[in-house]
Amino acid sequence: MYKWLLTFTLLIFTENVKIITVDGRLFLGTLEGFDNNTNLVISSAKERVFFKDRPTEDMEMGLCIVRGNEVVAICDYDEEEEAETDYTKIHAEKLKDTKNSLI
Repeated sequence: MYKWLLTFTLLIFTENVKIITVDGRLFLGTLEGFDNNTNLVISSAKERVFFKDRPTEDMEMGLCIVRGNEVVAICDYDEEEEAETDYTKIHAEKLKDTKNSLI
């Protein structure tokens, strides 16, 4: 439990986070808060949607709450590096979900 707390405390100082959820969605935004269930509050949130046959799109979402049991991974990112990347030229298949992959 304390390991999670330390990790999130470090992320608060970096603020910008990317979150991957169990259904394969990718969210970006500013981490505003969290609780002991790993529920996350992110502002200026957007969902990055990848397509195989057309450019990647960012859907603006504003303030967003992500339930802790839906989080697979969370990491910080550099805004300058993110701005330099031209995602309109990146094509990819949607991430696979992690829910009951054997069923």
